[in-house]
Amino acid sequence: MSREPVMDPSLEPGLDPVLQRTESREGGLDHLAVQGIDITELLAADSRRARQQALLRFGAPVIGVVAFFTVWQLAVTIFDIPRYQLPAPWDVVKHIAGDPGFYIRNGRVTAWEAFLGFSVALVLALIGGTLMAHSPFIERASLPLAVLIQVTPIIAYAPAIVIWFGFGLKSILVITSLVCFVPFLVNSVAGLRSVDPNLLELARSVDARKRVIFWRLRLPSSLPFLFSAARIAVGLALIGAVLGEFFGSKEGLGYAIKTAQARPIQLIDQLWGSIFVLGLMGGVATLLIGALERWVLHWHSSQRL
Repeated sequence: MSREPVMDPSLEPGLDPVLQRTESREGGLDHLAVQGIDITELLAADSRRARQQALLRFGAPVIGVVAFFTVWQLAVTIFDIPRYQLPAPWDVVKHIAGDPGFYIRNGRVTAWEAFLGFSVALVLALIGGTLMAHSPFIERASLPLAVLIQVTPIIAYAPAIVIWFGFGLKSILVITSLVCFVPFLVNSVAGLRSVDPNLLELARSVDARKRVIFWRLRLPSSLPFLFSAARIAVGLALIGAVLGEFFGSKEGLGYAIKTAQARPIQLIDQLWGSIFVLGLMGGVATLLIGALERWVLHWHSSQRL
């Protein structure tokens, strides 16, 4: 049985409907113009607002960093601070540019160790968070251990980890994973439990499997929490890698800093050069995580501001 098309009551019969809708839109713009609202001014204001947001997002951090290093450079010059106490940032940059291979080689080692520890901590925390989110008993049994790991300074038992796992990547990986684990664990539990109760009840009412609920509801709702933890864990991963190199390695930026501390006057540029490169690595990693977050969570309200 065929159905007759439903006509729009706002359109007049016998006339072209496309033309009528076009005239209606133009009439709406004319109506705004009649009320004294300048359409071009509204569009220009929207464009200015977009430029201001872009400047706030990208320009403000650059201005802040440049201002900080400018004040540092001027303070060293004006107050004549000895170079072995605090070198000028421009001198450190020139030193890095004079021997880039040294920092590329050691920076690659530290970055790889930090990335591995970061990844292992994320995977283990997601597994542990899933178990804790589904079982209050497991959560109450495991939470004191997680708190103990968090509050005990890693530098206190890092030498013991080196004794257990030996020099090299294994001990560094364990140290880096431990310092990154707790932020991921806490945020994964909170994220997995943040799913909309109405959606959860709807899924259970149609007998959805737990695996489907996890992948379709719980994991997507936990992503904002995991990205927040990732921003914190980036710095912790570099701290863990450098600390592990202090105790259990003969390469990497941590070992370069340790060597420079033994001869601070002769290797002061190496000390600060390693610090600069570590800061650059952390900044780049944070930017990459932010870009990935905007791409993955384009649907989330936090990305619409």
